[in-house]
Amino acid sequence: MVERKKPLSGVRILELGPYVALPLTGRILASLGAEVIKVETNKVLDEMNFIPAWSRGGGQPEFQRAKKRVTIDVRTPGGLEVFKELVKVSDVFMSNFRRNILDRWGVDFPELRRLRQDIIIMWQTGLGGIGPYYTYKSYGILVQHMGGVSLMSGEEGEPPATINTSYSDYHTGVFQPVAIMGALLRRGLTGQPATMESSIFKSGAVTAGPSLLDYQSTGRLPERIGNRDRFASPHGVYQCLGEDRWCAIAVQTEDQWVDFCKAIGNPNWCSEDSFSTMTARLENQNRLDDLVGGWTLTRTAEDVMECLQGVGVPASVVSQGKDLNESLHLKARGFYQKTPYYLADRGNPAYDWEQFEGIASANPPKMSETPMDFGHYSNIGEDNDYVFKEILGMSQSDVDKLTENQSLY
Repeated sequence: MVERKKPLSGVRILELGPYVALPLTGRILASLGAEVIKVETNKVLDEMNFIPAWSRGGGQPEFQRAKKRVTIDVRTPGGLEVFKELVKVSDVFMSNFRRNILDRWGVDFPELRRLRQDIIIMWQTGLGGIGPYYTYKSYGILVQHMGGVSLMSGEEGEPPATINTSYSDYHTGVFQPVAIMGALLRRGLTGQPATMESSIFKSGAVTAGPSLLDYQSTGRLPERIGNRDRFASPHGVYQCLGEDRWCAIAVQTEDQWVDFCKAIGNPNWCSEDSFSTMTARLENQNRLDDLVGGWTLTRTAEDVMECLQGVGVPASVVSQGKDLNESLHLKARGFYQKTPYYLADRGNPAYDWEQFEGIASANPPKMSETPMDFGHYSNIGEDNDYVFKEILGMSQSDVDKLTENQSLY
């Protein structure tokens, strides 16, 4: 029997689940040095492989980077046995599949605990593992509405608006690594394992906190006010020179108002009584927005931002994808790095991946002594030999046999 290989970092994480929040959790932990093993199967691929804007040229390198990617069909007897062997040598198991599915596959929580007594379990749910809604179906944008964010988003008098992405998934993907690291520290100190449940719904509701506090203290419901602010004016997104070019401006204090007026050349309307105080500006926002917009329309968004930031007034270009891609600031920070990525034809049952070269983003945090590794990006199944042979000590003939019967596929 070949000796099973231990992770260099001392922590091995077994990841089973698709989409955004769970893979993002694994990506962050892998960047911090954990050995994350991503379990997939070519029989049922993660939808993220096929969404054009988030194809392997966009989403997949962001979420799967630095992981060991293996193909195991846990629904087959042979695949299930291999998966259980991985559980035995893993410190953490995390999944976003429903418990009835995990039970059907033979890897529900009691079984995981039987396989490894001190394993840490992170179960990501949509709405929660218990409670009135726990059986409800959920999805990222739906949860955004349930969490109360959309009620605060949109123009005055218009229906609630939504951010066209899985807004709360990204919060969940940041909260979960913190919980896992806390559980690992606790286990190191006490020897005790942990079973944790994380909810995308709760992650979204956290971001609506001020509106909840407002209701609890005043009984007031949130109002949709577009890009305006109840305590700052001018405050909005103003059209600039060029096609669909905008700049956000937020004047929050009287000193900023004085500096704003100087920056734009102190036009006569700046000295009008209707704009002399914040209260007056809030009462006359429609006219003020028209006047500010008249100034921004004659300048590029970059010029507006640099002009106002130069005197200490908060202002920012409303970035398009092109702006982010060409950002000198992000490039200077080493945010983008080259990577291979892979595309497949959904209509091709063999899933023949074609490799391309592109860029992907690094993790935002930079630490003085703990590197946030960019890491190698593996294609699906690329790490089968390493995981099955070196970690589990399987023979080549065993791997071949299980691959032939599509247990490892």
